[in-house]
Amino acid sequence: MFGREDVDKKVKVLSGGERQRLAMIKLLLEPVNLLILDEPTNHLDMKTKDVLKQALNDFDGTLIVVSHDRDFLDGLVKKVYEFGNQRVTEHLEDIYGFLRKKNMENLREIEK
Repeated sequence: MFGREDVDKKVKVLSGGERQRLAMIKLLLEPVNLLILDEPTNHLDMKTKDVLKQALNDFDGTLIVVSHDRDFLDGLVKKVYEFGNQRVTEHLEDIYGFLRKKNMENLREIEK
């Protein structure tokens, strides 16, 4: 998640994306059984997103992810919760099953 030249950087000089990666690393090193992530892929490059996704797939606890990144969610989530019309609906399928069921191309369409 960090290259060799970045290892010795001080936290105060890290960019927003680098700080987010550092926070993610710290979280994954803590002995927790619940992670709640809100748009965790914002500001991450493709390689870092893949590393994060693999780490989350290896995570033994409960994971709650809020994201519009369907490629990131693919293979990571087994259920989708839809919030709208003053209720929460549970969908027992992956993200692409949810999109097919809703006849949508992407998750941004839900906002309409």
